[in-house]
Amino acid sequence: MADDDATMVARPAAAEAAATTVAHLLLVHETGQPPRQVKLGAAPLRIGRTAGNELVLPLPEISRQHCVVQVQGNRAMLTDLGSTNGTYVEGKRLSAPVALSDGAHVGLGGFTLVYRSGTPALLARAVALEEEIQRASDYVQALLPPPLREGPVRAEWRFVPSASLGGDAFGYHCLPDGRCAIYLLDVTGHGAGSALLAVSVLNVLRQAALPGGLAWDDAGGVLAALNGMFPMEQQGGLCFSIWYGLYDPAARRLDYASGGHHPAYLRAGAELVPLATRNLMLGAMDGLPFAAAHASVPPGARLLLFSDGAFEITRPDGSQQMLADFAPMLETGPDAAQLLAAARAMNGPGPFEDDVSILVLDFT
Repeated sequence: MADDDATMVARPAAAEAAATTVAHLLLVHETGQPPRQVKLGAAPLRIGRTAGNELVLPLPEISRQHCVVQVQGNRAMLTDLGSTNGTYVEGKRLSAPVALSDGAHVGLGGFTLVYRSGTPALLARAVALEEEIQRASDYVQALLPPPLREGPVRAEWRFVPSASLGGDAFGYHCLPDGRCAIYLLDVTGHGAGSALLAVSVLNVLRQAALPGGLAWDDAGGVLAALNGMFPMEQQGGLCFSIWYGLYDPAARRLDYASGGHHPAYLRAGAELVPLATRNLMLGAMDGLPFAAAHASVPPGARLLLFSDGAFEITRPDGSQQMLADFAPMLETGPDAAQLLAAARAMNGPGPFEDDVSILVLDFT
């Protein structure tokens, strides 16, 4: 009986010890795939582009031996191995080894790695959350429209989601009266909540589902209706900025309104015209009117529309670049690929801090 009693006590004790043991994971995010789980153990985990590393990330911007992660006690240390393009933690390039905190985002070229530590139960919940965020990101991207190659309006775009999932969304579609609706919005904050609000607004815009049968013939009225539909009190304190335009090909007229959003830019000949109206962000205050404006659109004009993730970039000294730093890149009327390349050059080799949405439309 004594032996049996000892056995009965030992089993729960062992199970309790296993349940409280701290484990370590890297979650590798790749578009369209659930996060890949890489367990960290006593041996160092080398990360690089070529075979021979424990974690191979086959992209040109990854060095052959890029960085190494090693568990020391209850923490994981990350060391850059002299990589060409750098290793970034929360957007800051490493200059010395750093201890990773739970939930830290590590940027390597086009890859994002999320470090998680905790008991098996906590890690299971963390992985489930990361999978939810990945699904939300994939869903947002699935709703983005295909490029337009023919017709009075041609459109192309680039979208680079941030590691922590921002709230960007954009689109364009034709209305029954022949006009083209164009829009880009950015929800405050990051994570699944911001993405889901962006999807909700995007679906309203795509389906032309304004309440009470409100007409879509007034850009300011569309913003006022959206403002009433999505008060921040009902959205977990989230609100959003938006630029919305209605282009009439017959009249060659673009009616537009913006709420809390920086200008879009219309390139017409040698002239670059900022298009914006002074309105608050949507959801911040109920019952507001939203001012609108209009612009003539000559043949061959190009509209440049982008989110603030393209230019609000933290410099190494902690200061932030602003729209004025990005504006000179617009002078030549770049296409979407060129504008993204300019944003990447301004950002440097690390990951973007926020979603980057770039929408370029040409008017024939």
